[in-house]
Amino acid sequence: MYKVIINKLNKAGLNEKQAKIYLACLELGKAKVPEIARKAEMKRTTAYGIIDELVNLGLISFTPGGKSKLFKAQDPQAILEMLEERKMEVNSIIPDLKSIYGTYQLRPTIQFFEGKEGVKRIYEDTLKCRSKKILQIVKVKDFINFPGGDFAKEYIKKRTAKGIVAYALHPASGDIHDDTYGEESEELKRHVRYLPPNTFYASMIMIYDNKVVMISTKAENFGFIIESREFSNTLRAYFDFMWNLGSKQPQ
Repeated sequence: MYKVIINKLNKAGLNEKQAKIYLACLELGKAKVPEIARKAEMKRTTAYGIIDELVNLGLISFTPGGKSKLFKAQDPQAILEMLEERKMEVNSIIPDLKSIYGTYQLRPTIQFFEGKEGVKRIYEDTLKCRSKKILQIVKVKDFINFPGGDFAKEYIKKRTAKGIVAYALHPASGDIHDDTYGEESEELKRHVRYLPPNTFYASMIMIYDNKVVMISTKAENFGFIIESREFSNTLRAYFDFMWNLGSKQPQ
């Protein structure tokens, strides 16, 4: 039971030595430091410092006792009061902490990935899309070629299962247009528009949440994720412009 109480006090914010001293004081009533130290199985020099900490926390009080002070544990209710005070202190700085956090969130970041396995990690990140909407500029042939046809099919299956809707721009000619790739599909949660082939150079560009992904063809063998609200909003505006120019049928 003693160890359980120590663990619970640890979770309440007391370290192990503070918890042992507090329990020793509870059991002893009024006592001098040497007695408390012996009860807590702690060096007297260490106990002095811990007792001072608990006095400052309002969990131990003292009264004069001749040449030495007598220390007494406060009612355990004081622990709840201590936690409530800490909660109030933290609540008072939450707006400041959120401001700092928000500043960090606005800082753009970029991550580079190389090789087939690295590119697969990029695709896995898109499946965490919170908005459940991905804008894609994709040449299907290159998507199948890198990182591979089996992976491409599995990715589409996972995206669909997660309820993520794809809005895809594909080349109007010279590409693959079938039930699995490159065509409008309610079942696969995919909407499609077609553009002239000379506008497609990367294997895949994706825009989701505050992120922009670009994946090269197999020849260059790399990809990257940029997380930036401004950059993603800019690319999203370009995508919307091209979407409105696109045709609903391939050539």
